[in-house]
Amino acid sequence: MKIWLFAAFLILWGNLLHPLIGPTALLPGGSWQFVVAGAALLILSLAAARLLRLDAASIGLRRAGSLRGAAIGAAAGGVIAALAVAVMRAVAPAVVGQPLIYEPLQFASADDLTQHILFFLPFGVVIPEEVAFRGTLLSGLLARYGLRYAVIASAIAFSLWHGTVGVFTVVNTTVPSVLIVPAIAGALAFLFIGGAIMARLRVATGTVITSIAAHWAFNAIILIGLRYPRID
Repeated sequence: MKIWLFAAFLILWGNLLHPLIGPTALLPGGSWQFVVAGAALLILSLAAARLLRLDAASIGLRRAGSLRGAAIGAAAGGVIAALAVAVMRAVAPAVVGQPLIYEPLQFASADDLTQHILFFLPFGVVIPEEVAFRGTLLSGLLARYGLRYAVIASAIAFSLWHGTVGVFTVVNTTVPSVLIVPAIAGALAFLFIGGAIMARLRVATGTVITSIAAHWAFNAIILIGLRYPRID
Protein backbone atom coordinates (compact mmCIF):
# COMPACT_ATOMS: atom_id res chain seq x y z
CA MET A 1 0.00 0.00 0.00
CA LYS A 2 2.79 2.44 0.91
CA ILE A 3 4.49 2.04 -2.45
CA TRP A 4 1.28 2.91 -4.30
CA LEU A 5 0.80 5.99 -2.14
CA PHE A 6 4.31 7.04 -3.10
CA ALA A 7 3.53 6.47 -6.79
CA ALA A 8 0.37 8.58 -6.48
CA PHE A 9 2.34 11.29 -4.68
CA LEU A 10 4.90 11.39 -7.49
CA ILE A 11 2.24 11.71 -10.19
CA LEU A 12 0.51 14.51 -8.28
CA TRP A 13 3.83 16.28 -7.62
CA GLY A 14 4.87 16.14 -11.26
CA ASN A 15 1.57 17.48 -12.56
CA LEU A 16 1.42 20.34 -10.05
CA LEU A 17 5.06 21.35 -10.35
CA HIS A 18 4.95 22.83 -13.83
CA PRO A 19 1.72 24.85 -13.36
CA LEU A 20 3.10 26.25 -10.10
CA ILE A 21 6.68 27.16 -11.03
CA GLY A 22 6.93 26.45 -14.75
CA PRO A 23 6.81 30.16 -15.66
CA THR A 24 10.12 30.62 -13.78
CA ALA A 25 11.90 28.36 -16.28
CA LEU A 26 13.53 29.54 -19.48
CA LEU A 27 13.66 25.86 -20.39
CA PRO A 28 11.86 22.96 -18.63
CA GLY A 29 13.50 22.62 -15.21
CA GLY A 30 15.66 25.65 -15.90
CA SER A 31 15.40 27.79 -12.78
CA TRP A 32 16.55 27.91 -9.18
CA GLN A 33 12.98 27.15 -8.12
CA PHE A 34 13.19 23.82 -9.96
CA VAL A 35 16.49 23.04 -8.25
CA VAL A 36 14.91 23.71 -4.84
CA ALA A 37 11.91 21.57 -5.78
CA GLY A 38 14.29 18.87 -6.99
CA ALA A 39 16.15 18.90 -3.69
CA ALA A 40 12.84 18.58 -1.84
CA LEU A 41 11.81 15.64 -4.03
CA LEU A 42 15.17 13.98 -3.44
CA ILE A 43 14.81 14.29 0.34
CA LEU A 44 11.22 13.02 0.27
CA SER A 45 12.19 10.08 -1.95
CA LEU A 46 14.98 9.05 0.43
CA ALA A 47 12.58 9.41 3.38
CA ALA A 48 10.05 7.23 1.55
CA ALA A 49 12.76 4.61 0.98
CA ARG A 50 13.38 4.47 4.73
CA LEU A 51 9.66 4.07 5.41
CA LEU A 52 9.61 1.23 2.88
CA ARG A 53 12.66 -0.32 4.59
CA LEU A 54 14.84 0.03 1.52
CA ASP A 55 18.52 0.59 2.15
CA ALA A 56 20.88 2.63 -0.03
CA ALA A 57 22.14 -0.38 -1.99
CA SER A 58 18.63 -1.61 -2.77
CA ILE A 59 17.67 1.72 -4.35
CA GLY A 60 20.83 1.75 -6.43
CA LEU A 61 22.89 4.22 -4.40
CA ARG A 62 26.20 2.39 -4.30
CA ARG A 63 29.70 2.84 -5.67
CA ALA A 64 30.09 -0.65 -7.08
CA GLY A 65 29.67 -0.58 -10.84
CA SER A 66 28.94 3.16 -10.94
CA LEU A 67 31.55 4.02 -13.59
CA ARG A 68 30.47 1.13 -15.80
CA GLY A 69 26.85 2.08 -15.23
CA ALA A 70 27.51 5.71 -16.13
CA ALA A 71 29.18 4.67 -19.39
CA ILE A 72 26.37 2.28 -20.31
CA GLY A 73 23.68 4.80 -19.43
CA ALA A 74 25.31 7.69 -21.28
CA ALA A 75 25.82 5.53 -24.37
CA ALA A 76 22.24 4.25 -24.35
CA GLY A 77 20.73 7.68 -23.75
CA GLY A 78 22.96 9.26 -26.37
CA VAL A 79 22.14 6.74 -29.09
CA ILE A 80 18.39 6.95 -28.48
CA ALA A 81 18.51 10.76 -28.41
CA ALA A 82 20.50 10.91 -31.65
CA LEU A 83 17.91 8.71 -33.34
CA ALA A 84 15.10 10.87 -31.93
CA VAL A 85 16.75 14.05 -33.23
CA ALA A 86 17.17 12.45 -36.65
CA VAL A 87 13.47 11.58 -36.73
CA MET A 88 12.45 15.08 -35.62
CA ARG A 89 14.70 16.63 -38.26
CA ALA A 90 14.07 14.29 -41.19
CA VAL A 91 10.70 12.60 -40.66
CA ALA A 92 8.54 14.91 -38.54
CA PRO A 93 8.59 17.83 -41.04
CA ALA A 94 7.11 15.55 -43.68
CA VAL A 95 4.28 14.66 -41.29
CA VAL A 96 3.49 18.13 -39.90
CA GLY A 97 4.24 19.97 -43.12
CA GLN A 98 6.87 22.28 -41.64
CA PRO A 99 10.09 22.10 -39.59
CA LEU A 100 9.49 20.84 -36.05
CA ILE A 101 10.62 23.61 -33.71
CA TYR A 102 10.47 23.78 -29.91
CA GLU A 103 9.70 27.46 -29.34
CA PRO A 104 11.46 28.01 -25.95
CA LEU A 105 14.76 27.08 -27.59
CA GLN A 106 14.35 29.95 -30.02
CA PHE A 107 14.82 32.40 -27.15
CA ALA A 108 17.67 30.57 -25.40
CA SER A 109 21.23 31.70 -26.02
CA ALA A 110 24.09 29.22 -26.18
CA ASP A 111 25.08 30.33 -22.66
CA ASP A 112 21.53 29.73 -21.40
CA LEU A 113 21.52 26.26 -22.91
CA THR A 114 24.95 25.41 -21.49
CA GLN A 115 23.92 26.49 -17.99
CA HIS A 116 20.72 24.53 -18.32
CA ILE A 117 22.45 21.32 -19.43
CA LEU A 118 25.28 21.47 -16.90
CA PHE A 119 23.36 22.66 -13.84
CA PHE A 120 19.59 23.06 -13.97
CA LEU A 121 18.98 19.84 -15.91
CA PRO A 122 20.89 17.45 -13.61
CA PHE A 123 19.94 19.08 -10.30
CA GLY A 124 16.44 20.28 -11.12
CA VAL A 125 15.30 17.30 -13.17
CA VAL A 126 17.48 14.25 -13.70
CA ILE A 127 18.90 13.35 -10.29
CA PRO A 128 15.66 13.95 -8.32
CA GLU A 129 13.54 12.07 -10.86
CA GLU A 130 15.90 9.12 -11.09
CA VAL A 131 16.20 8.68 -7.32
CA ALA A 132 12.41 8.92 -7.08
CA PHE A 133 11.47 6.63 -9.98
CA ARG A 134 14.40 4.27 -10.62
CA GLY A 135 15.50 4.42 -6.99
CA THR A 136 12.68 4.35 -4.44
CA LEU A 137 9.64 3.54 -6.60
CA LEU A 138 11.23 0.82 -8.73
CA SER A 139 12.95 -0.79 -5.74
CA GLY A 140 9.76 -0.73 -3.68
CA LEU A 141 7.88 -2.42 -6.52
CA LEU A 142 10.65 -4.97 -7.04
CA ALA A 143 10.50 -5.89 -3.36
CA ARG A 144 6.81 -6.75 -3.67
CA TYR A 145 6.27 -7.80 -7.28
CA GLY A 146 8.20 -9.36 -10.14
CA LEU A 147 10.64 -7.56 -12.40
CA ARG A 148 8.27 -7.20 -15.34
CA TYR A 149 5.47 -5.76 -13.21
CA ALA A 150 7.82 -3.38 -11.42
CA VAL A 151 9.32 -2.08 -14.66
CA ILE A 152 5.93 -1.54 -16.30
CA ALA A 153 4.31 0.07 -13.24
CA SER A 154 7.23 2.43 -12.64
CA ALA A 155 7.28 3.39 -16.33
CA ILE A 156 3.55 4.16 -16.28
CA ALA A 157 4.04 6.38 -13.23
CA PHE A 158 6.98 8.10 -14.94
CA SER A 159 4.88 8.82 -18.02
CA LEU A 160 1.94 10.14 -15.98
CA TRP A 161 4.30 12.32 -13.93
CA HIS A 162 4.99 14.21 -17.18
CA GLY A 163 1.32 14.87 -17.98
CA THR A 164 1.31 18.67 -17.75
CA VAL A 165 4.90 18.91 -19.00
CA GLY A 166 3.98 16.82 -22.03
CA VAL A 167 1.05 19.09 -22.86
CA PHE A 168 3.17 22.23 -22.41
CA THR A 169 5.98 20.84 -24.55
CA VAL A 170 3.75 19.86 -27.45
CA VAL A 171 1.73 23.09 -27.53
CA ASN A 172 4.99 25.05 -27.61
CA THR A 173 6.12 23.38 -30.82
CA THR A 174 5.14 23.96 -34.42
CA VAL A 175 2.90 20.87 -34.42
CA PRO A 176 -0.40 21.84 -36.15
CA SER A 177 -3.40 22.12 -33.83
CA VAL A 178 -5.10 19.16 -35.48
CA LEU A 179 -2.17 16.94 -34.43
CA ILE A 180 -1.72 18.22 -30.87
CA VAL A 181 -3.73 15.48 -29.14
CA PRO A 182 -2.03 12.62 -31.05
CA ALA A 183 1.34 14.28 -30.40
CA ILE A 184 0.66 14.46 -26.65
CA ALA A 185 -0.38 10.80 -26.64
CA GLY A 186 2.77 9.93 -28.57
CA ALA A 187 4.94 11.90 -26.16
CA LEU A 188 3.48 10.07 -23.15
CA ALA A 189 3.94 6.72 -24.90
CA PHE A 190 7.56 7.63 -25.63
CA LEU A 191 8.05 8.58 -21.96
CA PHE A 192 6.66 5.19 -20.93
CA ILE A 193 9.13 3.43 -23.22
CA GLY A 194 11.97 5.60 -21.92
CA GLY A 195 10.98 4.88 -18.33
CA ALA A 196 10.95 1.15 -19.02
CA ILE A 197 14.36 1.26 -20.70
CA MET A 198 15.92 3.22 -17.84
CA ALA A 199 14.36 0.86 -15.30
CA ARG A 200 15.83 -2.17 -17.06
CA LEU A 201 19.23 -0.50 -17.28
CA ARG A 202 19.11 0.35 -13.58
CA VAL A 203 18.22 -3.25 -12.65
CA ALA A 204 20.81 -4.74 -15.01
CA THR A 205 23.68 -2.66 -13.64
CA GLY A 206 22.50 -2.43 -10.04
CA THR A 207 23.12 1.31 -9.81
CA VAL A 208 20.89 4.33 -10.30
CA ILE A 209 23.91 6.12 -11.79
CA THR A 210 23.11 4.26 -15.01
CA SER A 211 19.66 5.75 -15.38
CA ILE A 212 20.91 9.17 -14.25
CA ALA A 213 23.50 9.12 -17.04
CA ALA A 214 20.97 7.88 -19.60
CA HIS A 215 18.39 10.50 -18.63
CA TRP A 216 20.91 13.35 -18.66
CA ALA A 217 22.53 12.32 -21.95
CA PHE A 218 19.16 11.91 -23.65
CA ASN A 219 17.80 15.30 -22.59
CA ALA A 220 21.07 17.11 -23.27
CA ILE A 221 21.45 15.73 -26.79
CA ILE A 222 17.80 16.38 -27.63
CA LEU A 223 18.17 20.03 -26.60
CA ILE A 224 21.47 20.46 -28.44
CA GLY A 225 20.15 18.67 -31.50
CA LEU A 226 17.06 20.86 -31.73
CA ARG A 227 19.04 24.06 -31.27
CA TYR A 228 22.18 23.18 -33.24
CA PRO A 229 21.41 25.15 -36.41
CA ARG A 230 21.50 28.40 -34.43
CA ILE A 231 24.30 27.82 -31.88
CA ASP A 232 26.37 31.03 -31.77
